Amino acid sequence: MTRLILAMFLSLSLPHLAAAHSPLLSSSPADGEAVAAAPDALKMRFKGRARLVRFTLSGEAAGDIALGRDHLMIESQTHSITLPDLAADDYQVRWRAMSADGHVIKGGLSFTIHAK
Repeated sequence: MTRLILAMFLSLSLPHLAAAHSPLLSSSPADGEAVAAAPDALKMRFKGRARLVRFTLSGEAAGDIALGRDHLMIESQTHSITLPDLAADDYQVRWRAMSADGHVIKGGLSFTIHAK
């Protein structure tokens, strides 16, 4: 009987827990996008509220790029990370966030700025 109750509880709660995560829905620039001009900011939109806990940017030629920390630990569905002046290069972003339900989510994206 106890096993039956536990099984019913898990079957009802697991779909709810899986749906509570807040994956990244979109970014601008988008993953793999090539842009003609350097963006002033990188925008991210999550399915639900999330806090960015880590965000790094590196260029193939430029190496690691220093960013401020004012975009970290703010709970929001959308985030805008101010970028310094970026030269033409291939860029990699790595991020880690904590969704409102406490689960850690992480990912990466890349974009290219073409030379003028």
